[in-house]
Amino acid sequence: MASYTGGSAEQARVAKLQKEREKGRAKVEEAILKIKESGRGGTISFSTSKDEKVEETTGVGLVTLEELKSREIQLQKEQEEMLLSTTKKKKRKTKIKTLSFDFDDEFDDDDEEIPEEKILKRKKIGKNPHVNTSFLPDKDREALELQEIENLKKEWLEKQTEIKNQKVELTFNYWDGSGHRHKVLVTKGNTIEQFLTKALEELTSQYPDVRCASVDMLMFIKADLIIPHHLTFYQFEQMKARGEKGPVFRFVHHKDEENKAPDLLKDDLQYGKVTLRSWYERNKHMFPANQWKAFDPEVNWEKYTLEQTFKR
Repeated sequence: MASYTGGSAEQARVAKLQKEREKGRAKVEEAILKIKESGRGGTISFSTSKDEKVEETTGVGLVTLEELKSREIQLQKEQEEMLLSTTKKKKRKTKIKTLSFDFDDEFDDDDEEIPEEKILKRKKIGKNPHVNTSFLPDKDREALELQEIENLKKEWLEKQTEIKNQKVELTFNYWDGSGHRHKVLVTKGNTIEQFLTKALEELTSQYPDVRCASVDMLMFIKADLIIPHHLTFYQFEQMKARGEKGPVFRFVHHKDEENKAPDLLKDDLQYGKVTLRSWYERNKHMFPANQWKAFDPEVNWEKYTLEQTFKR
């Protein structure tokens, strides 16, 4: 039977379609061959009812829903076992990092779980005693140094308190143009004002012009210096105060005749003068009041000589 081939254009279109069909068939055959070689050929799954369902699996053929569920449960158990094994390996690595050279403990990581306290336990690594590490920060050493500083500070304060409580027998002259010698007992921690208060109590009963006076109306002169009322004998001793003629105070140990106060101190320098401020204002142009100067702790009298006194 003869067939209609059509014109040349129609024949060319038919030849082109035939070539494309052959190429497509060749690709399909090649894909089928690759699937067969890789063993991944699948089977078609059918559903017979809602209660029984057959699904496609790899290389096992048709299975029921119950078999599929049992295999899923088995796969889930295998995954849990793998997760547990991974956790044990991590714990074993942690133990190796934290407890190096720990040969006493024998734990099987595969059969027995490692106790948590053994994992968290750490061995303290100290410094090498044969190497100088004084330049490194050390909390224990700093704490000891602070404690030592506090102890020294406390010891120093106790010593200073003991010095301030030392008793001093101070001899002075009440000056009203002539000297009248008296003695009072003070401590190094007393101020000049406290000393003058005791001196006023001593003088009130003997000198009428002092009976109506107060402490502010009295002056204390030592080494030709007018001593301010707010300073203490302890401060004069610590600053080593000096005047034109030498130190202002010099306390030495003194024992009385009856030996009742063996620790009593005494000023062995020239006696100081206690006078009324009104007398000084009236006679400050005359000797010895014209030699008196206000005490200034910043003035240095150490290089002062007697020749400078005569040159004035």
